[in-house]
Amino acid sequence: MQKWEVRAVVSDHVPLAGDAVAALSRPSFHLLELNENPLWIYLHSGGRNAIYYGLFADANGMLQYISVKVESKLPSNAILLARRPLNALLDVLTRDSNMPLTIQRLDLISPIDGEVLISELLIPERHGVKLGPLGGIMQAVPFAPYDALYREALTTASPFYRFLCAWKMYEGTNRIRRWIREQCEARRIPDRMPPDPDVDQGELIRMGFLPEFVKGIRKAGDLFAKLTDQRSAIAHFLFDTNGAESHVYLADGSQLIEYAVASAAMLRYAHRVLEDLRLFCTGRIPFFTGGTILPLPQNRDQFAVRASDHGLE
Repeated sequence: MQKWEVRAVVSDHVPLAGDAVAALSRPSFHLLELNENPLWIYLHSGGRNAIYYGLFADANGMLQYISVKVESKLPSNAILLARRPLNALLDVLTRDSNMPLTIQRLDLISPIDGEVLISELLIPERHGVKLGPLGGIMQAVPFAPYDALYREALTTASPFYRFLCAWKMYEGTNRIRRWIREQCEARRIPDRMPPDPDVDQGELIRMGFLPEFVKGIRKAGDLFAKLTDQRSAIAHFLFDTNGAESHVYLADGSQLIEYAVASAAMLRYAHRVLEDLRLFCTGRIPFFTGGTILPLPQNRDQFAVRASDHGLE
């Protein structure tokens, strides 16, 4: 066993765009200032259940990171074990101050030279897009609510919220399929809709699922069916397990990793299903009824948002 130091870089946000190097160099921001540097405080939950933290400030007195000591044989376990007490401290600080505080990243410090051995962080999205010249985009109206869910899932730093967004996206594909079926029958379109996509078990294992879990998963629906208990747990928070009431503790590192892995896979396949259905509709089913005009740049002032169109003054 060895004592490891784990540091939490605290911020009001988590970087969501760029690469790992950019995320590591991204400065944090918050409004938590220290009167002492370092400030040593404890979080006590009764008996001998107390954890001591070191709060360290930068040259301006603003909190730079929170340090906690973890006893573990494996350095990877040290990071896992540190997340719960670090989150718990931020929970009580947020409760008492109403400040938005989150862990931007965790750093494991070498006991030999004090350098960073491992950093754990949300890897941002590296892909970018260049726009223009571009006339405009035709919106696939029936899919618009699901586009909104997808953006919510991508822009959140919470794997728990991402899990729920992905679940709602896939759950909504049943309604989309019903709408497509009705449109095809009305227009006598004989084409079959895209089936539920196959799932690559090896990909799931590489994403972090255990081999025992992925057995029997062949289609996207199988994956979602196996995650029903996790969905019920995070959706309802309090739930019964063998007659006893339980809950998901969002501060726990193991719960965070479990939902991070699950939400990443679910979002991938939910998005794929909806994209397959959207592409099926393109060219077969018109998303608009009646005539459609072409907005031109010289007439752009005619195409503003009108309050009257939304029942407002």
